[in-house]
Amino acid sequence: MRTYVAGAGRSTVWQVVLRNANLYPDKVAYVEVDGDRKRHELTYAEVARRATRLSEGLFSIGVRHGDRLAIWMTNRPEWIITYFAAMRLGAVLVPLSTWLTPPEIGYMLRQSEARHLVVLDRFRKIDFVDSLARIAPEVVAAPRGALWSPGLPDLRNVIIHQRAGGPGHENLHQWSELACGVPDSAADTEAVSATVTGADLAMIKYTSGSTGRPKGVMLDQGGIVLYGRAHTERLGLTSDDVFFSAMPFFHGGGSLWGIQSMLEQGGRLVFTEAFDPPLAGELVESEECTVLFGILANELVTSALRAGRDFSSVRMSRPGGHDADALMPSVSLVINPFGLTECFGAVTLCGPQDPPDKQRTTNGRPLRGQEIKVVDPETGTEVAPGAVGEAWVRGNTMRGYWNDPEATAKAIDDEGWMHSEDLVSVDSGGYVSYVSRLKLMLKVGGENVSVEEVERTILQHEAVFHCVVVGVPDPRKIEIGRAYVIVRQDAELDEATLLEWLAARLARFKIPREVIFVDSLPRLGSNKFDRVKIQQLALQEAPAGGS
Repeated sequence: MRTYVAGAGRSTVWQVVLRNANLYPDKVAYVEVDGDRKRHELTYAEVARRATRLSEGLFSIGVRHGDRLAIWMTNRPEWIITYFAAMRLGAVLVPLSTWLTPPEIGYMLRQSEARHLVVLDRFRKIDFVDSLARIAPEVVAAPRGALWSPGLPDLRNVIIHQRAGGPGHENLHQWSELACGVPDSAADTEAVSATVTGADLAMIKYTSGSTGRPKGVMLDQGGIVLYGRAHTERLGLTSDDVFFSAMPFFHGGGSLWGIQSMLEQGGRLVFTEAFDPPLAGELVESEECTVLFGILANELVTSALRAGRDFSSVRMSRPGGHDADALMPSVSLVINPFGLTECFGAVTLCGPQDPPDKQRTTNGRPLRGQEIKVVDPETGTEVAPGAVGEAWVRGNTMRGYWNDPEATAKAIDDEGWMHSEDLVSVDSGGYVSYVSRLKLMLKVGGENVSVEEVERTILQHEAVFHCVVVGVPDPRKIEIGRAYVIVRQDAELDEATLLEWLAARLARFKIPREVIFVDSLPRLGSNKFDRVKIQQLALQEAPAGGS
């Protein structure tokens, strides 16, 4: 196993925060409009001050260097403040998706051995504390700092952020109280901060893998900083740029593309608490955003075009196509990356200097700090330029998978190459083009969905005998799941019943859009299901509609 450490000797995230607070103290760094249509702004000086105070509060309740601090929250300024406070202490942030069900969240909290959890009280119809209580009922009455539950044996502190800031859940630590700071902890936290290095672990980001169980990708602080620099260099971003991100912060596209790219250059990040196309359109126009990114940004663009919005300020955009061209005639760069969480996000990307045809037909060239080669997945030998093979990446990559040395050894070889399990080609000019996946994965609206996890869950239904899940094109999500199901003899099951049953067991984006009941499915000589033929069958049938 390699001994290479990606972040060794590099800057920490907190050092970049302090740099910006000194360079641009009064500049607005973040603009957010929440689900209640309330606007929030933070300057760079406020960000540093508030994160410092929160780090004192977190330290006072026992958050220490190396502790896993999970965060289960929508896109809010408090998410960013918590992130920077954790980086100052050298704690490890574990972002949790607000789209997941309690069993899925419980797995991640246990697997990461999270000792502390920052959680939002509610959002729309979601009561996060109630969901947490389904995993650990003791959270309802346990005294502050003394939680112990067999459901979450490592968790001790739950810190709640209450939207209205009012009473309730008094037995839990209050984020608003900790955020006021603890003067008695000031000297200790300053001393701890001085010991944090770029080699320290920053995040454990969970991503579904070919094994079907989410794996915790370990990303260090130096790697995050390097990624931000390489990303902004390629795009040519400056402190004058205003980045609208339509990505959730628990996703790499939100926390690394969004937060880190603007942090690196001292620009401004604009975002909404949750995806809201009409509201997003208002903000892109009023804030005169120059960069627009999001997996579902096409929906934003269509909404803005219908509303007659002025997006003339945008010069870089994730979506392309007729609507984007009509709405954003000033766009000089179409952002179309190839990447993976294990490499901090984008591995390849075009810049403004790349030809327009390359921007629209390829995924660009490797970023600084990244090396890519394309190999025959069976033999591991490098293929000729233009040929399709598996992408191997070396350079700014993950440290490994948390508490999973077997999966780490499979993913990263002795020479430091990260085996992506993605099929790509590289032309003579070094431009990478993504082709498809080797692994049993779907990419639904930017989220990795393990086919095996979905199939295994469906098979738990007493009426299901066999099932195979494949991906089909979708105009909104790019790809969605379709399940082919064989029902047990003498059993009865319909699509609505199965989908309702799955809703309590899988995040919404993992649930197949359609269920097709069949009497049999093609098989190989080995008696395994012939996924190639089933996939072809799915593509021949009428495509699924948008959501």
